[in-house]
Formats: sequence, C-alpha cells, structure tokens
Amino acid sequence: MVKRAVTDIMPISLVRICRKKNQRGFTLIEILFVLGIIAFVVAITIPKLGRTLGTQLRSTTRKIITLNNELHSFSRIKNKTYRLVLQFGDAEHKGRFYVESASKKQLLAPIEPGPTPELTKEEKAKPENQDPFTPDKEMLKNPVDLPRGVNFEDVENETSKKPITEGKAYIIFFPEGLVEKSVIHLTDGNKIHWSLIVNPLTGHTDLETEYIKLKDLNL
Repeated sequence: MVKRAVTDIMPISLVRICRKKNQRGFTLIEILFVLGIIAFVVAITIPKLGRTLGTQLRSTTRKIITLNNELHSFSRIKNKTYRLVLQFGDAEHKGRFYVESASKKQLLAPIEPGPTPELTKEEKAKPENQDPFTPDKEMLKNPVDLPRGVNFEDVENETSKKPITEGKAYIIFFPEGLVEKSVIHLTDGNKIHWSLIVNPLTGHTDLETEYIKLKDLNL
C-alpha cells in the first residue's frame, strides 16, 4: 500500500487555511517587542561608547600634560630647544602629536595659519629655509594618534596671528626654562571642547573641560 501524505487526504480548503496560518507575518505585539529589545541594547551601548571615548581622550591629554612637563625640564637639563608638534587630522588621517628638537636656542618667528608650505629641493637647500629641528625619539619614540573621532580644534600661541586650524602647530620649549604661551583646543565636533593651557613660566599644562581663548587667560 502506498503511504500518502496527510495533506493529500485533507480537503483542499483546509490545506489552504493551514498554509496561511504557517505563512502569516509578525503581529504588532511581536514587532513592538523586537523594537523594545533594540532600544534597550542601544540605550546600554551608547553610554558605554561615550565613556570609552572620554577615557581615551583623558588618557591622551594626560600624555600631553606629562610630555610638556618633561620637555620643560629636559630643555634646561640638556640645553636644547624642543617643540611639540601638533598635526591636525583630516578625512584620511587622525590628528597626532610628536616631538622635535634642535641643538641650540631657536628664535620664535611669526607663523601664518594654514598648511605648511611645500618647498622645492633648491629652496630647502638654502640656509634660511633649513629646519634646525629633527624628530626626537628620546622624548617620544613614536607619534601618538588622537582617539578616533577627536581632533585638534585649533591651537593658539603668541607667534600666530590667528588660531591655527590645519596643517601643523608648534609649542616651543626653550633652554632657559621658558615655554611659548599656548592653548591647545581638542574637540569631538560635538560636545567635547577641551582646552590644554600651557603656562609660559613653569611649563605646567592645565586641563579645562571648556573652550578657553588665549586672550582670556591671565598667565
């Protein structure tokens, strides 16, 4: 005897009803339940991401503060001029900072805000265009990247006529123990607008969790 499937002996109308029940979509209650789960997960995840960014940013600012203190001390001990290079990020690269040094005292020259101009080989060969600073691996072995999503908002110092917002900015540490009066502004483009204030006499760097202009400081 040939065995027949159950659906073969069921009335056609009943088969159609069963198939419709098995192929029905989600009910409104089921959709709301899933959306509630998604909202719960998002509510938990977003604060964690915010805390992670805050932790990374605080770690980075501590590195800058510690590094500034070291540059201030070593400039006198080693009788060298150091500069902290602050490189702005763009669509392809993160913002970063690193250290360069020169073997003797260097004079401050006015800096025009904007990208560092590219010189030809002949122009670079001229003594007046030769940069006395070279990367200093002793003070900082490798450049330090800013956390993802964070960049230098601008840098203000006494040698620039306007806040520097692209290219590179420099904080100069002199052998006499003096530092160029400066403010480094960091931002995530939204809520974070931090200020790193460099004291010109002590080299100490203070962190303020708000945007403070150089002209408003009493240093």
